[in-house]
Amino acid sequence: MRNRMMVTISDIHGSRQYTMHQLVRKLLLWIAVAIVLIIAAGAIFIKLLSAKVDDLDKKTREYQAVQQLLVAQNSKLLESKKRLEEKIAHKGDELELMNEQLTQIEKIIGLKPDIGDAFDARLEKARRKSVEDLQKARLTVAELSLLNRSIPTGMPLKHYDRISDKFGYRMHPVLHERRFHFGTDFAAAVGTPVYAPADGVVEYAKRKKGYGNFLLINHPFGFKTAYGHLSRFAVREGDYVRKGDLIAYVGNTGRSTGPHLHYEVRYLYRWLDPMHFVKWSHRNYKKIMLQESLIHWSALLNLLQTRYRLTQSE
Repeated sequence: MRNRMMVTISDIHGSRQYTMHQLVRKLLLWIAVAIVLIIAAGAIFIKLLSAKVDDLDKKTREYQAVQQLLVAQNSKLLESKKRLEEKIAHKGDELELMNEQLTQIEKIIGLKPDIGDAFDARLEKARRKSVEDLQKARLTVAELSLLNRSIPTGMPLKHYDRISDKFGYRMHPVLHERRFHFGTDFAAAVGTPVYAPADGVVEYAKRKKGYGNFLLINHPFGFKTAYGHLSRFAVREGDYVRKGDLIAYVGNTGRSTGPHLHYEVRYLYRWLDPMHFVKWSHRNYKKIMLQESLIHWSALLNLLQTRYRLTQSE
């Protein structure tokens, strides 16, 4: 008979004896039960956790959908805000232009413009007489040269790529609405030099709303030229300039969709088509004068000839 290790356990109920083999089996059984319970509890916990994760995933997707909706709505609101700001800015520019026109009218006639009918009648009468006198006018080469220095003629740029926008009504490139364009746009590289088209004095040289860096030059006989979207100035307010002087550089400032020079020709309280003056030459100047019938050319030429004769007599 083999030796066996016996374990005796005594309690109030008496004494019991176990072999080592029985104890190991019982211990293994309890361990197995414990493992099963742990696995079951783990499975239940994992299931509950998985359900919680699924719920969190669902809520996350819902939150993401809401967030995307809010982002889209915010983007639309920002776009609407931008359009409104552009419209407000453009309206401000239009009001400023109207105010400039009104101011010029008041300066010319010395009254409020509520007598426009009478003024228009006088203007039409002067226009007809001007055309008649113009057809008889004769200018010498010297007088024509003096005229070309006094009023804005020729190109303000020596180099440009193309005419990107003309004078008159157009579809606004930023607001996408039909608007009146008060000048001619010459597409050119940033830094392209801009030259004075006539003798004059610099009236304005600083930033101005949609124009960006804006330059305004006063010329003889009631003419003005304006330059918008400049990168920088070569002159200052109060400077006197001669025809052909460097005055500024092409840029892309203000409300602009690309580098270009916005060029305007003004006479008293009106905006004129700059291309009439850009194309000006000794061969076609009379034709252009007839096209720009608003200007009292005969009176201008008489004054010019008088000044020329005075300079010759001195």
